Amino acid sequence: MMATNMQPALKRIEDLSLRELDMAYSLSRIGWSCTAIGKRYGISESGVRKIVEDYVGLRELCEAKLAGESQHANPKPELTAKKPRKRRCDAKYATSKERQAAYRARLQEKRSAGMQFPLPATIMDSSTPVEEEVSVTAVDIP
Repeated sequence: MMATNMQPALKRIEDLSLRELDMAYSLSRIGWSCTAIGKRYGISESGVRKIVEDYVGLRELCEAKLAGESQHANPKPELTAKKPRKRRCDAKYATSKERQAAYRARLQEKRSAGMQFPLPATIMDSSTPVEEEVSVTAVDIP
């Protein structure tokens, strides 16, 4: 079997995504070996060393590549007006202003209805007698 002698195809540094480039650099900064990083991202040890040595330049190159791809992939879409939402045919209010005014009116009605009832503390129940509190005075004992 010749498959055991073949090495896996390694990625080129230019083919790494921005995230992979950042991660390879960060892992080298925290102490990972070039061999371990290379195995993790499928690049050679010399490629990892090149990333560490020229990180800023490679990052700018990768960002420029991403910006170029996004311009070609997504040309600026023409601004289209959104379709208005479909409303119920039996809608009470034609505009949101009318709906809000009706809501505020309902709130006012609820507030005024709540104020018409006297508070429970002011209601005197004549069937139960009111007991007076006995005052307590402190007496000094000699």
